[in-house]
Amino acid sequence: MPPEPDATPRPRRRRPPPGSLRPAGIYRTKRELVYGALRDAIQSGRLRAGDRLIIHNIGSELGVSDVPVREALFQLEAEGLIDNEPHVGATVAGLDPSEVRDVYLASSIVEGATAALAVPHMTDGDHRHLMETLENLDVATGANDVDTIARLDQEFHRRLYAGCPSARLLMLVEQLWATKERVRTAYPARGRGQASQLEHRAIVAAVQRGDTTDVETLVREHLQRAGMARSATLKARNQAPGNR
Repeated sequence: MPPEPDATPRPRRRRPPPGSLRPAGIYRTKRELVYGALRDAIQSGRLRAGDRLIIHNIGSELGVSDVPVREALFQLEAEGLIDNEPHVGATVAGLDPSEVRDVYLASSIVEGATAALAVPHMTDGDHRHLMETLENLDVATGANDVDTIARLDQEFHRRLYAGCPSARLLMLVEQLWATKERVRTAYPARGRGQASQLEHRAIVAAVQRGDTTDVETLVREHLQRAGMARSATLKARNQAPGNR
């Protein structure tokens, strides 16, 4: 069901400050504008778990009516980014270690298949771009530049999947990335840089051999390891004295 209108504010729910929503890019519809602004705010951490999403306030900030806001919230709820609680309304969904593992497990299956299907369609230019991105990632990893690592990692995977002929799989990849990006922003996995790069290089070597089976397996294992690292970070954060 679509999110219900917001009820009386409760003290345990934080109201996000004005300006949390920053429309980016060009959108064809008002629903897309609201969806994009909310999704970006959740991914970047400007909207945090438990934040109340008040329909009228969102519409006022973005200059739209309640209808596209409700439609966008419905889509975000279907993607697991928000919760809709009776008598409370829409709030940014929380995260727990098991959910993080599940998201990365699903992502490993979808992205592994996407990469395998893309390999036969990749060009020499794609191969060069992957290698150049790996070299840039080496530099960023050595400098511990977290933001650049995240950007280049996404660039690497986008190029790896770009040739996939299945629009449905590519859409699923984007949906899963919405949650993964949120986890990455809130709970960075420390100490994964060098191991991740070794895994990236093994994937590229399999791509260059044209071995679709190895590519699928390596992508799956790479993302499952990333998921375990993120889950461990979240679990440790939840068990910290200040969070009990």
